[in-house]
Amino acid sequence: MTYREGDHLGVIPENDPALVERVLVRYGLRGGDHLLISAAGRSAVHLPVDRPVSVHDLLSHCVELQEAATRAQLRELASFTVCPPHKKELEALLQEEAYKEQVLAKRLTMLDLLEQYPACEPPFERFLELLPPLKPRYYSISSSPKAQPDRASITVGVVRGPAKSGRGEYRGVASNYLARRQAGEDLMMFIETPESGFTLPENPETPIVMVGPGTGIAPFRGFLQARRALKNEGASLGEAHLYFGRRNHSDQLYREEMEQFEREGIVKVYTAFSRMEGTPKTYVQHLMLENAKDIIRLLDQGGKLYVCGDGSRMAPEVEATLQQAYREVHNVTGEEAGKWLEALQNEGRYAKDVWAGI
Repeated sequence: MTYREGDHLGVIPENDPALVERVLVRYGLRGGDHLLISAAGRSAVHLPVDRPVSVHDLLSHCVELQEAATRAQLRELASFTVCPPHKKELEALLQEEAYKEQVLAKRLTMLDLLEQYPACEPPFERFLELLPPLKPRYYSISSSPKAQPDRASITVGVVRGPAKSGRGEYRGVASNYLARRQAGEDLMMFIETPESGFTLPENPETPIVMVGPGTGIAPFRGFLQARRALKNEGASLGEAHLYFGRRNHSDQLYREEMEQFEREGIVKVYTAFSRMEGTPKTYVQHLMLENAKDIIRLLDQGGKLYVCGDGSRMAPEVEATLQQAYREVHNVTGEEAGKWLEALQNEGRYAKDVWAGI
């Protein structure tokens, strides 16, 4: 396989063995038991049909076990509950506010509810049928083939912490799967090029502004490795500014590498620390406002803007900051600033690589 800067690495993970064990215990099954699944239609395309498969492999590789229960799943669970009070409790969760607060906000899964309500007795085959397929997870590649033609790196934050349901620990499926891998193990993966135009400009002299807090720095590391290679080949580089955010110095990803890029004139890095002792919380938006004139200058010169990271909060806040910067620099209305940002996107000069927050 080959890749280019800005591409994604799609990883097909496995469910945590502890999670699989919980299902086995709840249903009184053994991982080595084998099943033969007969099914028709599109709903079964993710399942190994008409051939023997172990229960362990089925639960590890084929179905999502950690997604919040849907209303359709709740209705099914209620219909299979023989205890009237428990049936009533499950049906109550179908109400809009209760569903949002007790199920979605707490990320309660079908498995959580099956453990909470022993009188809920859907057959294993129905439980399996209700589960969605295990989906690939996408990671921005954090290297350039110009620097490493035969390998690609990704930058992953391992999601692990107290479960919002209050029951034990929540572990992100793919990040913990990757963290458990040992050197030399095989992975199922593929390369995908996003349709967002998240690539370096064809002309290396085009200025670029990159915003990537946390692991959002990933594709920009690849961009900077590529710019170094272009410079070494004799190309003239346009200005590049990177706005990066972490909690503190010990949390600063690729610090030495970024400092070296700066020394070589590849990029100017602005780092915001949100948890630095003795200093106020600072996010990338604050630094962007402080440097509003420089950012707008580069974009007015035909520069390209990139934002990578959390799409639920960070990206909208960055966009609001950019519009505020444009308003202040050019003394225009909010409506005009909004049209300017929209025009950047329509012209292919604003590219996003964002994901939903948990």
